[in-house]
Amino acid sequence: MSRSRVLMVVLFCAALLVPISAAQASYSLICSGYSSCADKGYANFGYSTHKSTSYWRMYTGTNCTNYVAYRLVTTNGMPNERPRSGVGNAEDWGFAMASITDSTPALGSVAWWGKTGHHVAYVEKIVSSSEIWVSESNWSGAFDWRKITKSGSGWPDGFIHFKDLKLVNNVRPTISGVVKVGGALTAWGGDWTPKGNTYVYRWRADGVNIPGAEGKTFTPTAAQLGKQLSVSVTATRPSYPTLRAYSVSKKVAPGTLKATTAPAITGTARVDSTLSASVGTWSPTGATYAFQWNVDGNPVAGATGSTYTPGPAEVGRRVTVTVTASKLGYDKVSSTSAPTAELAPGPLTATTKPSITGTPKVGLPLSAHHGTWSKPDLTFTYQWYVDGTAVSGADGTTFTPRAADVGRPVTVHVTARRAGYATTTAISPQTAHVQHGTFRLIEKPTVTGNHTRVGSRLTATTGQWSPGGTYSYKWYADGVPIPGATSTSFIPTSRQLGAKIRVRVFIRRAGYATASALADNTEKIERGRIQNVTPPTITGSSRLGSSVSVSPGEHTPSGATVHYQWLRDGKVLTGATGRTRKISVGDLGHKLSAQVRFAAPGYTTRTVTTAPTGWIKAKTTISVSATTGTRRVSFTIKVAAAGLPAPDGTVHVRFAGDHYRTVTIVDGRGTLALTNQASGTHAYVFTLRGTLKLTSATYRKTVTIG
Repeated sequence: MSRSRVLMVVLFCAALLVPISAAQASYSLICSGYSSCADKGYANFGYSTHKSTSYWRMYTGTNCTNYVAYRLVTTNGMPNERPRSGVGNAEDWGFAMASITDSTPALGSVAWWGKTGHHVAYVEKIVSSSEIWVSESNWSGAFDWRKITKSGSGWPDGFIHFKDLKLVNNVRPTISGVVKVGGALTAWGGDWTPKGNTYVYRWRADGVNIPGAEGKTFTPTAAQLGKQLSVSVTATRPSYPTLRAYSVSKKVAPGTLKATTAPAITGTARVDSTLSASVGTWSPTGATYAFQWNVDGNPVAGATGSTYTPGPAEVGRRVTVTVTASKLGYDKVSSTSAPTAELAPGPLTATTKPSITGTPKVGLPLSAHHGTWSKPDLTFTYQWYVDGTAVSGADGTTFTPRAADVGRPVTVHVTARRAGYATTTAISPQTAHVQHGTFRLIEKPTVTGNHTRVGSRLTATTGQWSPGGTYSYKWYADGVPIPGATSTSFIPTSRQLGAKIRVRVFIRRAGYATASALADNTEKIERGRIQNVTPPTITGSSRLGSSVSVSPGEHTPSGATVHYQWLRDGKVLTGATGRTRKISVGDLGHKLSAQVRFAAPGYTTRTVTTAPTGWIKAKTTISVSATTGTRRVSFTIKVAAAGLPAPDGTVHVRFAGDHYRTVTIVDGRGTLALTNQASGTHAYVFTLRGTLKLTSATYRKTVTIG
C-alpha cells in the first residue's frame, strides 16, 4: 500500500472518532481501552498482543482495517491473504466486495461505513435488525465496544459478509434406544461448531413435530406407531443464526410389554375349588389382560376368565394360567404362571345325613336312605353296623336285624364315590335298640286226621308263620290240657271219648318273642274202631287128631282183648272158646272156622270170622305086599285111617304105562292078582281117592317078575 493510501485509511478510520451527530445515528460506548474493556468482560480477542502483526498486508498497530483483518483471520478462519486488491482503505471495502455486501448485519460480518465515515468494524452481536454491537480499533485511538441502533444516517452503509460466523453441525443428531412404542429414547444433539451452544430438541413423527415432545428423551406412544420418528436439534447462540439439524428417521415399531412379575394363581388346588389369577405386574402399566387357563399345559376351552374352577376330570393334573397383555401400540405378550400342585380330589359333603327307616326289630327289614349330598351323580355303598361293629356281608340298602342284635342300636355307613372326588363316608343316627321280633301268623294251625274217634291219629299242622321257627305242641280236650300230649300228633283214648280236641302250636326262634296259636276244635271224639291190620287166621293141620289155633292177626289198638268162638260149618260149637282146638271125629267131613271178637275201652267191639279150614279128614295110608311068579304077581293091599276103624274104599292100580285095575277095599283090606306080566322089573302105583272124611293116599311098589 502506498504511503498516501495508508494515510487515507488512517484518516478514514480516524474520522470515525469524530462523534456522529444525534440526527445521524444513535450509539453508545460500551467500553473503551483494552484494560477497561477486559475489566468489564469485553475481550479484544488477543489483538492487544498481536497488533504489531500485519494482517491482509494492512498497517500494524491501532487501526480499523488491521483489527478487522485480524478478526476475520483468527475468529472467522479466513486465510491471512487479502481477498481482493481493492480491500485496502476502509472506504473501498464495500465497493470492492459489493457482491457480498448487503444491509443485513450478521455475526462476524464487517460493518462498513464507506459513504459516511470511511470505517470498518467487527460485528460482535446482533441484538435485532435495528441494533448491533461492534468491536473496533480506531487509528491512533482506543480499542472499544459500541452499541449502535438504527436511527439515522449513523447506521453502517452495509455489511460485508466475508465469512460470517455461523453454527455448523459437523455430525448430525442421533437417536439411541430401540425405536418402538414405550421404548425410552435419548437424543444426542450431534457435533457443532462452535461449542457451547443452546440446543432445543423437537421430536417428529413423519416430519411433523409431536406436541410437547421437546426434551432430549422421548418415549413413543401408540400415536407414533408405524410412523417415521426423528429428532430435530435447533442450535442457538447469541448473535449466531439459528441452525437446525435432523437425525435419521426410524420407523416406530410396536412396543414390548414385559411381565416384571409373572402371573400367579391363588386358591386351593383341588376339584371344585375356585382358583383366581393375578395378572402379575407389567411394564408399562395400563395394559388390558386376557386369561387362558391350562390343564397340564393344554388350554381349557372357554376358560378365559380371571377365575377357574377345576372339574373332576382334572384330578391329579396341574393348572396354569396364561395372561396375555394388550396395549395400544404394543405387541401382545403372554406370560404363564407357575403350575399349581396336582389337583386334589374335590370334597363330597353329606348335606343331609343318611337315615334309617323301619322298626328296629328282629326280622323286620331296615332300609337305608343315602341322604343328600353336595354333588349329583354319585354311587353309594353301604355298610351296616350294630353297636358300632360292622356286620359282615351287610352291605346292601336293607338290613334285617338278627337275634344277636337284640338290645343294640343299628347305624348305617354310606360311602359316596364319584370320579374326581374324595371318597367320603357319612353315618346315620343310631336307631333305638333292636327289639325282639314278632312272629306273623299267616295261616292258623289245624288238626287233621281221617276220623275224630278214639284210636285215630290226629296230626297238628303248624300253620304258616313268618318267619319260621321251631315248634312245640300242646293238645287239649274240651279246653283242658291233656297230660303228656306235646308231640305233633295225638291219638285220643277212651279218656277223650265225647270231648272236642284242639291243639296249640308254639313257635320259637332266637331273637323273637315266643308266639302261639290255637287250632279250631275237632268234632266230638267218637268211639274208636278196632282195625285189623292183618286178619285173624287158623293155623295147624286140618286132620283128625291134630290141633288148630287161631292167630288174631295184627290189630289196633294192639292192647285190645281178644275172645274166640269156634264154628263148624259156620255154626257155633258150644263151649269151643279157646284159641286152640283139637280136631275130633265129629269134625270129620266138616270145615272149621273161628269168630274173633276184639274189645277195648272207648272202642266199638269188633268181631271177625276167620276163613274156614279145608275139609276135616282122617289121614289115610296104603301099604302093599307082593308075591311074584312066572309072568304073574299078586298084591295084598291094606288101607288104614288114623283114629278110625279100617275103612272101606276103592284103590286104583296103574302099571305098564296106561293099564289100570280097581281093587275094592273092605275093612281096610283088598287083593289083586295080575298075570301075563312081562318079565322084568316093573313099577305099580296104588292110589286111594279121598273122600269128605278121608284123605287120598298113593303107594308105589316096584317088583321083579321072572
